[in-house]
Amino acid sequence: MHAEYTPLEPAAAHTAETARPASSSLDIVPLSRTSSSSTTTDLGPKPPESSEPGVRREIGLVSASSIIIGQVVGSGIFSTPASVAQLCGTPAMALILWLVSGVFSLGGALASAELGTMFPQNGGMIRYLAHAYPRPRALVATIMAYSVTFFCRPAAIAANVAVFSQYFFYAAGRSDFVQDRDYLLRGIGAVTMTGLLLLNVVSVRWSLRLLNFFAFVKIATLLVVSFTGFLLMVGAVKRTAGTNWSRGFRGTRLDAQSFASAMTRLFWSWEGWSNVGYVVGEVKNVKRNLPLSLGLAMSTLAVLYLLANVAYFSVIPLEDIDNGTLLAAQFMDKIFGHAVGQVVLPVCIGLSILGVVMSELFGGGRLMYTAGKTGFVPYGAVLGDVHPRFGTPIYALLIIWALSLVFLFAPPPGKAFDLLVDLVQEGMWYFYALTAFGVIVLRRRLPDYPLRRFRSSLVLSFLFGALSLVLGILQFYPPALVPGKKKPELPYYLAPLLGVVFMTLCLIPWYLRMWRYVNRSGVRLLAWIEEEERDVLAMAESPQS
Repeated sequence: MHAEYTPLEPAAAHTAETARPASSSLDIVPLSRTSSSSTTTDLGPKPPESSEPGVRREIGLVSASSIIIGQVVGSGIFSTPASVAQLCGTPAMALILWLVSGVFSLGGALASAELGTMFPQNGGMIRYLAHAYPRPRALVATIMAYSVTFFCRPAAIAANVAVFSQYFFYAAGRSDFVQDRDYLLRGIGAVTMTGLLLLNVVSVRWSLRLLNFFAFVKIATLLVVSFTGFLLMVGAVKRTAGTNWSRGFRGTRLDAQSFASAMTRLFWSWEGWSNVGYVVGEVKNVKRNLPLSLGLAMSTLAVLYLLANVAYFSVIPLEDIDNGTLLAAQFMDKIFGHAVGQVVLPVCIGLSILGVVMSELFGGGRLMYTAGKTGFVPYGAVLGDVHPRFGTPIYALLIIWALSLVFLFAPPPGKAFDLLVDLVQEGMWYFYALTAFGVIVLRRRLPDYPLRRFRSSLVLSFLFGALSLVLGILQFYPPALVPGKKKPELPYYLAPLLGVVFMTLCLIPWYLRMWRYVNRSGVRLLAWIEEEERDVLAMAESPQS
């Protein structure tokens, strides 16, 4: 998810290629293949401990959960509940929508867990979409590879790193100093991002430790808010007089505009669980740790998010919400005093957003690495290279960093940068939908796939996919206005329209790479898709050792 600086005064919303005859309809160099000499047991073939040369499996359950939490929790939970409740009309209905969106998002996360255990290499949705929709010539996966690696991910990093430092200036009481110094904030972001890049390049272990630290800060902050909500709920702490819960559902409004706007905000508060899929090739004991980390992280956040909503609206009447200030800051001011609300909380939110940047860099480097390693983008031998000493995809990380710098400094302040922030999320709805539907497709096409060690709920997968598709389409529907907030200056349809245009433009590299290059060179760029599946099935049929 992307971050929004809402002050507490918000400014913006959140391989080497081997020549072969081109005889198959699937065409790209075989990626490093799983050895077919792996032993089998009565439970089927064991997943290889390292399926990609140079890549080390160093991510355990805690770190995998931290990667998820690091991407999901930014600044949204500290501000989004206010706008969701105002769109719904009542906190009671908002609480129900938080629960519904959480359950649906868990369905998407568990669908990703099933696909990750089936294909336990780095790449996440790029790899899942290639296996689920291999024809015509991995069109869906190619569009996803180009749009996410070259646009969505670096733009998201730029959008987040540009705002995190504002919270530290606010905590120091110097928010006025940076009010009109946009490029100063970007410069601080660039220096910080470069430091995080260096850590990502030289040490996976220390990168994971920093991700664990950021996750701890996020959970600790949410625990303070949520535990206060629990005490308020059971009556251990006296509530502020108000009518939030006593009104029940009176005043609820769920017209199409309000519902679409509320659900969009809610789903982006849960977004980020897919990040662990990009690094699944480095997760230890994938069949256990991947589903467990996704289930554990999302369930924990669901409880904390719901309790945080209870806390906020047990203290602050809906009518008293100040849309110029973070809801969490208003809450902290009333419960713990000015110092906590205006100093401690901004620091925690700044660190939270920095954790998102770190998680985006860590996963984004593996995403670029896979796009090159699998042949979707040129120069795979460079992008798919892993440093022999550090065990990191150094060149892929450098490309993500460089692209992020471009997105950080290229747009001028104001509308252009705000549009960049909005564009980050466009298009992802369709990829989430197709990934969830991919679980159903692969259940039919590969019903007895040996590495499917975890089965998600097909009902939840379908519901999540359907809702993601609907939300993607609803981006073209006029949004409801949040009371007290200014009407956006740019047309509401501009960001989703540009997102569709950009994805359409990705047809150009798809044609040049998957058709023109393949037909002229004879290189089978997509052979790895069939080979991965065939090798695993052959392992299952081989005699037990």
